[in-house]
Amino acid sequence: MKEVKGGFVVPVNGVIRNLLISALSTCRFTILHHDNPFAEIINSNNLADEDELLRLITRIKEVEDNQNILLSIDDEILIYTALDITCKFYLTNLSDELQRNVHDYIQATDSTFQEVRSTLLKSAEFVRENMRKTFAENDKFMDRVELLDMILTVD
Repeated sequence: MKEVKGGFVVPVNGVIRNLLISALSTCRFTILHHDNPFAEIINSNNLADEDELLRLITRIKEVEDNQNILLSIDDEILIYTALDITCKFYLTNLSDELQRNVHDYIQATDSTFQEVRSTLLKSAEFVRENMRKTFAENDKFMDRVELLDMILTVD
């Protein structure tokens, strides 16, 4: 990642694209379940907006492998938020619903839900840690990190 005027240049490859799209989509899946306590926490703290998530998902999908995407600090905060929500998501009953929804797709890939979840969680934690180091001097980013650290999952 390289900082330039207007944001941060981030190289994109298939692994990064899949991780970001998975996290942003998991965040969207969560906030669409308005009755769920975890979704209520996300919505009441204005952590993610469906339109912002869809906009960023579309932008990431449009970037070809080995190309760069320009992300603003707000995009970076949304990505960090989605990664954090994704990690917490798997501690809620919503992950059971997701597992039922993707059962046929997962079986077609010769993977298990647990393998996919484990890979996603390890990757998300790795990226989150690097983002915290990269943006440690950015007050807006660190305010979000502190807020997310205070939010516990509920079921």
